Amino acid sequence: MNFTTSLKNELLKSLSRQTSEKQERFAFLCALTKMRGGIDVYKNSITLTYELDSFDDVTAIAEIIKEFSDAETYLTVDGLKGESTPKLQIKDKYANELLRAMSLSHFDDGKFVYDDGIGYMGSTVEKGLFQFYFKGVLFGGAKLMFPDAEYPNYCLQISFSDGAYCDAIVSILQNTEISAKVYERKSVNVLQSRSGNDIADMLALAGAVDSVLQLNNLMAEREKENQFNRQSNLYMAHYKRAVDGAQKYLQAIEYLQQSGALREADEKLKAVAIARKENYDASMQELADIVGTSKTSLSRYLNKLLDMAEEKKNGRKQK
Repeated sequence: MNFTTSLKNELLKSLSRQTSEKQERFAFLCALTKMRGGIDVYKNSITLTYELDSFDDVTAIAEIIKEFSDAETYLTVDGLKGESTPKLQIKDKYANELLRAMSLSHFDDGKFVYDDGIGYMGSTVEKGLFQFYFKGVLFGGAKLMFPDAEYPNYCLQISFSDGAYCDAIVSILQNTEISAKVYERKSVNVLQSRSGNDIADMLALAGAVDSVLQLNNLMAEREKENQFNRQSNLYMAHYKRAVDGAQKYLQAIEYLQQSGALREADEKLKAVAIARKENYDASMQELADIVGTSKTSLSRYLNKLLDMAEEKKNGRKQK
């Protein structure tokens, strides 16, 4: 199952279409622009290009852009050998106006102004809009994996081309007590968590309720399975110890029977020997109950059988 696609679909559906919540959609679009928007500049001309994962994504993002710009959007496709990458483009003054509104790099009176958008991101925290901003971060760069037939662990990765921007996101997450590690892979910084609880917290921060519920259900099922395995392993360990412990007595009893020495033992020792042989996998307490004695007395009888076997083998009494 493609959990990343499911998450992205949920993030889009969770965006309210109400006019009163337009600023929330703008926060989402700002984050997506930072994550997946490329800025191309030639002289005083500027083009904003979104490189997206599917044509459905192109359609959905184009609809959101229309709320904030009168620009015409253009669809281009790049790809080789049947693989295509859909791209959504906005050009010239419309791209510039949108980038300026997002506090990203743009032209101002003919001069190119570099802006990384980190300041705007900080303002979404102050205004209570970071949940919607973080939706855009996840939509633009997240890869989500849950345990299934193909992958055994939990993993959330978010890829960033801007290291400073990645650090700023990590800082905000840390302020909400969510921990994640950052790895550098070539020119990309990858924020990664393999903790089911931290992943659930990040998904919840973005308002991905269905994905959180799905993750929690998987975690509960896995914990139940792990608990069963732990109990099973514990039982098998106890069982093995009981069998291994009984084996030395069984060998001694077998030797005493074959040598005829057991016939010379008193009736209680014979009863213990027979019970041990007939109930080779019984615990000491279970065997004591069968014989009708205490564990202490049973242990003494069994050790006596060991001593008898050693005496018979060595032809002398043990000291």
